[in-house]
Amino acid sequence: MTKINLIWAQTQDGTIALNGTIPWHQKADLAFFRTQTLDQVIVMGRNTMASFGGRALPHRRNLVLTHDRTLSVPVDFEKVLNPAAALAIATTAGVDLQIIGGKAIYESFMTCADQLYVTYLDTDFTGDVQMAPVDEALWSGTVIASGIADAENDYDYQIVKYVRR
Repeated sequence: MTKINLIWAQTQDGTIALNGTIPWHQKADLAFFRTQTLDQVIVMGRNTMASFGGRALPHRRNLVLTHDRTLSVPVDFEKVLNPAAALAIATTAGVDLQIIGGKAIYESFMTCADQLYVTYLDTDFTGDVQMAPVDEALWSGTVIASGIADAENDYDYQIVKYVRR
C-alpha cells in the first residue's frame, strides 16, 4: 500500500526556509533526503519547484501541486491539481508519495500522512517560514540518525521518524 511521507529539515523554532531557499548546508540531511526520495513520486509546491532552477530532481517523478490550472511547469515536472491526483499517480506506480514542501503543501497532506521524517538542526537561526511543532498526541517519534556539526554539516542534528499513533 502506498504511504504518504512528509520530509523536511527545520531549526529549533521550526524554520524551514528563508527568502525561498534552505539557508543552511547539511550534507547528512541531503543524503538522507536523496535516499528517501530516489525512485519515488515527490510532491512540491511551485515555490519549491522554482528553487530548483527549472531542473527536476533526477530519478524521481516530480509533481507540482497547484490550484493554478494555467501554471506552466518546466520539462520533467508534472502539474497536479489536488492531493488525490498525486496519490493516484504514486499508487499506480507502486511507490510511496514523498511530500517535500513547502509549508502549504505539507499542510495539505498532514491529515492523511502516514509518516513524517524531520531533521532537527541544533540552531536558533530564524527564517521566514516555520512549521508548527509535530503534535506528539498524534505522532510517535524515533530518532533514526544523528550527528555533529563538521565541515559538511553546519549544525548538530537529529533525524526523527514519526509514525501516526
